[in-house]
Amino acid sequence: MGSETMLFIGGFGALYIIVLVFTQFRMKSYFTKDETETKNNPLAAFFVAGRNVNLPMAVATIGATEIGLITIAYNAQKGFGEGFAAFHIGVAAFIGCLFVALTGFVVAPLRRTGVLTVAEFYEQRYGRDIRVVGGLIMFLAGVLNIGLFLKVAALFILPLLPPEIGGASIGYLMLLLIVIAVAYTAIGGMRAVIITDVLQFWMMLIGFVAVTIYLTDIVPLSEVIGTVKELKGEAGFNPVVNEGFGLDYMMWMVVVAGVSSAAIWPTALSKALCIESEETTKKAYLISAFFFAGRIVLPAFLGILAFTYFARNGASAVDLTGDTKLAATAQFMAEVLPVWFAALIVVVFFASFMSTQDGYLFCWASIASRDILGVLSGRVDDEAFQKRWTRIFIILIAAYELYWGLFYKGSEDIWNYLSITGSIYFSSGIVLLAGGLYWQGATRLGAWCALLLGLTALLAFGPVQAALGWLNGWSEAQIGFLSIGLALFGFVAGSLLERRLGKSA
Repeated sequence: MGSETMLFIGGFGALYIIVLVFTQFRMKSYFTKDETETKNNPLAAFFVAGRNVNLPMAVATIGATEIGLITIAYNAQKGFGEGFAAFHIGVAAFIGCLFVALTGFVVAPLRRTGVLTVAEFYEQRYGRDIRVVGGLIMFLAGVLNIGLFLKVAALFILPLLPPEIGGASIGYLMLLLIVIAVAYTAIGGMRAVIITDVLQFWMMLIGFVAVTIYLTDIVPLSEVIGTVKELKGEAGFNPVVNEGFGLDYMMWMVVVAGVSSAAIWPTALSKALCIESEETTKKAYLISAFFFAGRIVLPAFLGILAFTYFARNGASAVDLTGDTKLAATAQFMAEVLPVWFAALIVVVFFASFMSTQDGYLFCWASIASRDILGVLSGRVDDEAFQKRWTRIFIILIAAYELYWGLFYKGSEDIWNYLSITGSIYFSSGIVLLAGGLYWQGATRLGAWCALLLGLTALLAFGPVQAALGWLNGWSEAQIGFLSIGLALFGFVAGSLLERRLGKSA
């Protein structure tokens, strides 16, 4: 069985690579049809794909970046553990993304500025020092956030692989995944990322719909609802009474999974900066709102199917925890899918991993090269320098990711870890971006106060909270709202104080 599985995986994988290479060459000419932006700024081709991405490509690249294997894994884990109540995260993501699409919140005015990175706006609005410090915070939050991607991807996909690969080979699997992602991302820049995303988006969409239909036929919906009702009770359907959620968590999800993921998180904003027009950007987010919801609801539903399957075959399986619980959905697929279908899903999972990995690696590396090293060295506009150091940082971040995935032992579940690390940046980022774009009274002092006070989001991080002993008993949602509130207070108070002092002088 193992050799047959590897044969199918090898065949589907080879076909995927052939189609990927063909797609790269076939679509490359699209980006050269209008070189106006590139001629004015040669770096625009590398960092924002010449800023001429059309609507279908925009939807595909935004969707592919946000529907990665890490997303599938943590939402499947949420569905397995919390039942249908986990769907509220998808609803929150839809509401937040729809708000961005209808209002153009942040994404529309930021695109008008013509920046190549998010932190570049900080310099335009507040000054060079804010760009460097803000970019550093953005970078650190980003690499912490990406830290578990490799480990989670490998653990999640392992049950679908032949037994002879074994758990001892998890490190080699992680290394293989990261090397492939680094190679084409470093060489081709944002254009290569977007072209790859288009293919992978359609692979994921078709693959996940197909496997969901197949698995629902094996575990009927009526049985799923009955099992969740029997074993989880109202908490399996109502997030308000679920101990893992609650009202504060639900509101926090609108901020984290919705508004911040769509309009504040740099990996999404970097794609918005590539789109051909402001109007197209809004349309792309309007369509993407459904994918923002689906990327959470669909994997969560697969997790619920796995929960029902294992509950039907032995109650002890329902109590799975840790890495075993994380891999439960993939284990369910391995047990019920035909060999060829399981192999196809492995390749789809691989594509979903790559679609997130490339966008994240490139985003954080570009911030490090342009907004930190480039500014400090005075070589922001040096094309050769910028490309070289972006590629170097891609490799360094990947190496860190491999290390962090192997050695981090935090107690948070995956989604909570991601929301906490992300909030280190967006607690101040949402204030600096929205405040700078919509309030003329914003000042440099206000920006400094927001950056510093936004770092209180670190108090929700497991090791930090344990070391300091502060805010024990506070949930990550409560600490998240606190950090945003403090950042907003500092931003307004600092700006008003600086303006008052300026008038007095």
